[in-house]
Amino acid sequence: MKIILAFGLFIVISGVRPYFCQAQASAYVSSSSNKKALEAFEKSTKFFNEKDFGRASQWVDEALKYDSTLAEAHFRKGQLYDVFTQPELALQSYRKSVNLRPDTPQFASAYQKLIEFHLRAGEYAQAKKDLEHYIVFLKPNSMALKRAQRQLATCTYAEKEILNAWVIHPEELSDTVNQFILQYFPALTADGETMVFTALKPENDEDLFVTSYKEGKWGIPASISEKINTADNEGTATLSADGRTLVFTACNRNDGYGSCDLYISHKYGEDWEKPTNLGMAVNSHYWESQPTLSPDGRILYFISDRPGGAGGRDVWFSMLKANNQWTPAQNLGKDINTVADEASPFLHANGHTLFFASEGHEGFGGYDLFFSDSTATGWKTPRNLGYPINTSDNQVALVITSDGGYGYYSLDTKRLGNQRVSRLYRFQLPEELKKQFSVVNFLKGAVADSKTKKPIKALIELVDLKTNKIVQRFMSDASTGHYLTTLPNGSEWGVYVSAPGYFYKSLSFDYSQKSKAEGYRLDISLEPFNLNAYGILSNIYFETGKADLQDKSLTELNKLIEQLKQQPTLRIEIAGHTDDVGDAKQNQILSQKRAQSVVDYLINGGIGRERIKAVGFGEEKPMVPNTSDENRQLNRRIEWRIW
Repeated sequence: MKIILAFGLFIVISGVRPYFCQAQASAYVSSSSNKKALEAFEKSTKFFNEKDFGRASQWVDEALKYDSTLAEAHFRKGQLYDVFTQPELALQSYRKSVNLRPDTPQFASAYQKLIEFHLRAGEYAQAKKDLEHYIVFLKPNSMALKRAQRQLATCTYAEKEILNAWVIHPEELSDTVNQFILQYFPALTADGETMVFTALKPENDEDLFVTSYKEGKWGIPASISEKINTADNEGTATLSADGRTLVFTACNRNDGYGSCDLYISHKYGEDWEKPTNLGMAVNSHYWESQPTLSPDGRILYFISDRPGGAGGRDVWFSMLKANNQWTPAQNLGKDINTVADEASPFLHANGHTLFFASEGHEGFGGYDLFFSDSTATGWKTPRNLGYPINTSDNQVALVITSDGGYGYYSLDTKRLGNQRVSRLYRFQLPEELKKQFSVVNFLKGAVADSKTKKPIKALIELVDLKTNKIVQRFMSDASTGHYLTTLPNGSEWGVYVSAPGYFYKSLSFDYSQKSKAEGYRLDISLEPFNLNAYGILSNIYFETGKADLQDKSLTELNKLIEQLKQQPTLRIEIAGHTDDVGDAKQNQILSQKRAQSVVDYLINGGIGRERIKAVGFGEEKPMVPNTSDENRQLNRRIEWRIW
C-alpha cells in the first residue's frame, strides 16, 4: 500500500486549488511504497526546511537510490538545483517529476518553471502541453489562471504566426562601430547618414557616441560632445529629423527630479550646447527614459513609471508650444499602453507611425515590437511586427530608416565570462511589411543669400496643401544654413522658407501618388528686397484652362499677403506664364487672367492696389524648352518681381 506523507514540502502557488486526500487536508499520497526511499526523503525534507541544503541534497539522492521513480524526490532535486543556481539541472528534475505524475497539483510550481523555460526558448508546443496540465489546478478568476490563459494564448498565436514568417537576413555592423562591450539604442537622422547610440565603455561608464554613414559604410564612432557626456551615465537618446535636437536620459543628477530624467540639447554649427533638464512638465519624481522626437522636434514621446498610467511603465508624451515651453506630459492612452510594461517608443520620420515594445499586447512572449498609426480619433490597434523580427526573446528597441529600407537594433550575442555582450545590427525590411506604413522622402541642403552666398538662419515650414495645415516648423542652422526635413508620401506638400530682409521662397512637392521614398539635395537661395528681384510662387494652382484659384493655393496667397504687410513700401508685379500648348493669343489672355486673380486676392486681403500689378506673358518666356510634360508643368507658373 502507498504511504501518506504530510511534510509541507511543496511551494504554495497563488491560485492553485488545495489538494485533499481522504486522510487529511494537505496530505499527499506518495508515488512510492518503498519504505527506505520514503524515510530518506523525510530526512531530506527536514533538512530542506531547516535550510541545510547540503544534507537535504545527500538524503534526496539516497531516496532516489532506493526508488528512482519517486516523483517527490525529483521535484525536491529541482528545488535544490534552484538553490544551487543550476537552472538546467533543475529543469531536468522538474520534468522527471511531472512525467512521473503529470496530474498532481503539488507539482504546479514545477509546471510553472517548465512553462516559462519553454516559452523563453520558443518551444511553444511543449509549453502548450504543460499548460494544459497546469491550468486545471488553478482557481477560477485567480491571477494565476489569467496568467496561464495568457500564456496559452501566446502559444496559439506564436504557432500560427511562425507559419507566416518574414524572410530577413540580419547583418552585424562592422567592428568599427561595434567596438564596445555593449552598444544599444540607436537613433538616426532622416537621411540615415548620422547615428547616435549608447555605449558602455571599459570603465563602466555609459556615454553617447555618434557615427556617420559615408561611401557605403559607417565610420569610427566619436563621443557626441564633452558638454553632453560626463563621468556619470548618459544614454537612450533620440534625434530630430535634422539631427540638431537631442533628447537623452541621465540619472541621479543634482538637477534631476526623479531617479532618471530627460535632458535636451541643441546643435549650432558643429557644437552642441550644454544640455538642460526638460523640467517638471516632462520629468517627475519617478523614472523617465527612452525618448523619441517627432521629425520637427516638437512632440516628445517617452517611457515613465509615474502614477496615472494604464500599467507599470507606459508611453507618455509632451508637446513644445510656440513659447518654447513643453506642455504637461500626458499618458498616450490604452490604445497603446497596457496593464503590463511598454518600452522604447520610436516615432518614424513620417510623423505618425509609432513603433514600440510591449509585454501586454498579443505576441510571442516577453517584450515584442509593435507599431500603430495615429489618426484624427486616436491610435489604431497595434500590430505585431511578426516573426522572426519578434521571437520568444525580448525585443526591446528598433528604429526604421525614413525610406523603410532598414531596421536598426541591438542584440545580445554572447557573453565574455559573466559580461553580457551587445552589438548593433541592421536588416532589410520585407516589402510587404514596408507597405503597412508610409515611407518618407527627405529634403536637405543649405539656405543662403542669393547675392553674397552667406548662410541664412531661415524659418522653414512644411504645409499639407490638401488641408493648408502646417505640419512642421523649424530653423536652418545659423552658421551653416543647413536644413533637413521630411516629406511623407500620400499628400501634396508646400515648403516655405523665410528670413528677415528676404522675400520668402516656396517649393512644391506632389507625393500624393508616390509609394517609394527618395532623398533630395536642394540648396535654397533667398532674394533680398532689391529692385527687380524676382522668384516663383510655387504653390499657386488653377483649374485646368481656367483662372479660378484652387483652395490649395490659400497658404501661398496668405503668405504673400503677410509678406507685403510686413514690408509696406514693397511693390510687386505678378506675372502669369503658360506652356506652348494651344493658341498663343489665348495663352496670353489666360496668363493675364490668372495673374489678375492673384492680384484680386491680394487686394481683398488688404493690400493696396497701387502696390501690385498683373501682367500676362503667355508662352513667351519659358523657363525650359517645352519638350516634355514635366517641362511644360514648370513653364506654367506665377512669378513675382519687385518694381
